[in-house]
Amino acid sequence: MKKFIFSFLLLFFMQIFLGTNLHARTYNSYVSLPNSLINKPDINEYTDGGALNADINGQNLKLVVAKKPETVIKGLSWRKKIPFDGMIFFFDKPLKVSFWMRGMNFPLDIVWVRNNVILGVTENVKPEPGVPEEKLKTYPATGEANIVIELSAGRVKELKIKEGNILIL
Repeated sequence: MKKFIFSFLLLFFMQIFLGTNLHARTYNSYVSLPNSLINKPDINEYTDGGALNADINGQNLKLVVAKKPETVIKGLSWRKKIPFDGMIFFFDKPLKVSFWMRGMNFPLDIVWVRNNVILGVTENVKPEPGVPEEKLKTYPATGEANIVIELSAGRVKELKIKEGNILIL
């Protein structure tokens, strides 16, 4: 047990002080996965506004793609319901992004991803109708993310999504 705690703390401090993405390396050292599953996806494969199939924890998700700036900014705002299972946002490089609930009509779960490894989740983010844009709450990523997934509130719990899970595209 002491060895496990020491290893965990060592990895934690290495990540903080060296700024490296150890999630993928740590996960890959325990589970044999091809590098193509844990490396940055080629976003050119996907059509903005199109749908793609993804897998987390053996659960297939159909997601609408947002990769152009105008699509990313609009996101799921002003829609009456969530399309398919949700929306997936792609960024050219890992960023410390924040999301807000501008024009949203339903609560969301947000999944923060870097190079196909789940960094963390923000659950049950509620719409703020009538709140001016400058006063809307922002929800920052739990680390530098190059992929963000928005799902209906409650889906993270239902799918048992947690830090360290792998997103397969």
